[in-house]
Amino acid sequence: MLTASFRRPALLDAWLSRWGILDWLRLFWCAAVLWYELGSYVWSLGWCSWPDSGLSPARERPVHLLLVADPQVRDLSTSRTTAFAAIHQYLVDLTLRRNWYFASRRSPDVVVFLGDILASWRSIKSDEEYERNYNKFLNIFRLDRRIPSYFVPGNNDVGLNIDTSSARQARQRFTTHFGPLNQHIRVRNHTLVMLDAAGLVEEDYLRAAKYIDYDRWTPLARGAVEFVHSLKEEADQTRPAILFSHIPLHRPDTASCGPLRERGTIRRGVGPSYQNTLGKKTTAFLLKSVTPEIVFSADDKDHCDYVHVPPRAVATDATSANATTIAQPQNVREITLKAFSPTSEIRHPGFQLLSLIDPSSEARTSSLATTACFFPDYPSVYTWRYLPLFFLTALTLIFLRRRKLRSPTSLPSHLTESELSKSFSLNSPWSRQPHPLTPFSPDWSPRTPGFYTPHPRSPNGSPQDSFPKDSLRAPISRSASHSNVSSLGRDSQHLRLPTTPTFRATTIPRTDDDGHPQHLPTGPAHLDVDELDDEFAYARYDQRQPFRVKLERDGDEGAVDADEFAFTFTLYGRRRRISLWIPLLSKSGRATLTGRRRSKRAFAKRVVKDLAYIMWPAVVLWVVLVWLVS
Repeated sequence: MLTASFRRPALLDAWLSRWGILDWLRLFWCAAVLWYELGSYVWSLGWCSWPDSGLSPARERPVHLLLVADPQVRDLSTSRTTAFAAIHQYLVDLTLRRNWYFASRRSPDVVVFLGDILASWRSIKSDEEYERNYNKFLNIFRLDRRIPSYFVPGNNDVGLNIDTSSARQARQRFTTHFGPLNQHIRVRNHTLVMLDAAGLVEEDYLRAAKYIDYDRWTPLARGAVEFVHSLKEEADQTRPAILFSHIPLHRPDTASCGPLRERGTIRRGVGPSYQNTLGKKTTAFLLKSVTPEIVFSADDKDHCDYVHVPPRAVATDATSANATTIAQPQNVREITLKAFSPTSEIRHPGFQLLSLIDPSSEARTSSLATTACFFPDYPSVYTWRYLPLFFLTALTLIFLRRRKLRSPTSLPSHLTESELSKSFSLNSPWSRQPHPLTPFSPDWSPRTPGFYTPHPRSPNGSPQDSFPKDSLRAPISRSASHSNVSSLGRDSQHLRLPTTPTFRATTIPRTDDDGHPQHLPTGPAHLDVDELDDEFAYARYDQRQPFRVKLERDGDEGAVDADEFAFTFTLYGRRRRISLWIPLLSKSGRATLTGRRRSKRAFAKRVVKDLAYIMWPAVVLWVVLVWLVS
């Protein structure tokens, strides 16, 4: 059944047995929404925890850093957008809120954003628009004021190789809202270096144009190269450095990015306001000057784990001011973070967890540990999950509705108490008994038991009284049967007269030339009435004339429909009639088409009601989850 039951049985089995298909579809949709909105995140992030087990045993609790790359928040409230763009942006914002909700549940001590905080500096034309984008960022990423947050500038934040006035304006806006472009902080005896990679690339272009190495290059005032030189002077071997750069460092194009990358690798490339990697000399300059323990980068959108081998450096021995030794180069691991915002380049956004403890002289290499975490493919839930499931549900309801309309009743037609069924019944009053055989049954004969057996007539009169006027069956009167049985001779003694009317089948209503109904001919009850009316009744027809045709034009008196063309012919003693009818030109045809349209509208209305009955609990559940988990 398609309708739901609202009764409340006592036992669970009885309760479930009363459920209909719509109830199970409703439960399926609620389970699907609960899984895709909540369960998929719990499943994907269930194994994601702080990597404290990879650290050396320490008395103090490790410091936990949450690293987020490429949020790319965009505000479209004042721009002219299409409906599709607005829906797409709503899904992106919803995904960002949901991702941040589950990422912030990790309870970090420090949060670091690795650039591309806003979507693009080009789309922001005024300070008011920048304020709206900034407020939207704060609304999505609700940061606890007790948790320090640091921001690394990206090429979408401050631009890259743009005109001087636009670059100055973009950098001023970033500095005002997010903090300095270059900075370094100390956390648990580690130096966190946050570099303006876009500014370093621009200064690298100026240096390369003059064919000067970094050792002889005069840094720009308050630029990235000057900041790196200051770190070199303040370098402390007891405090490991961790470098944060929005643009990844240089590596070969064929370098592998590890098993966590979805596709491809990081290749060199330059374009309007972007550069895929830093230059080769710039990378060597950073590794030599900063000597980082580990490097975290972004901008590529996909995860990449690569190990750099820096050039050999000269280190001064602490025991003698004049003695120098060649220090062995230390391999530097670089991790490129996945984008936090959903993009077309990747299916699963992500973030990075970093744990720090106070480094010791005995186990310095184990003072930090990191792990990557990935979100489920949430945007595709709407395009590849909800939408196909909705269409499948609609098709299922259409199939079930059509099947219900076409399915026969549980009992035969002659066992249902309807007027039409009563008219075909030969037993009266109404009773649920097997229908007796008729002359139209394949096993009927004049000696068929039960057909000619007399039984009391119905007090309500003959079944002919309720028989439809336009029925294809006509009764043979009892008197006609008496008068014609005698003509059969001595065989008539084996026959008994029926007490109930006998029905015969015909396809043509009998009328005379003036259109008046003719009286039914008389004859033996077991003979077809058509055989009593013409020369074919007792095989007196001429075999040489097997085919006769009579045409009836449209509009003849007595015609049922003026737009019908009847073609009547007789073939070997059997009358046949072919009628050509144009529905659109007849009143009855137009009424039929109108009825069909109404029935289709009613059918569609029922399907829509079924969909509403199924979907509204899932929609309510979705709204509640969006409100809670965001």
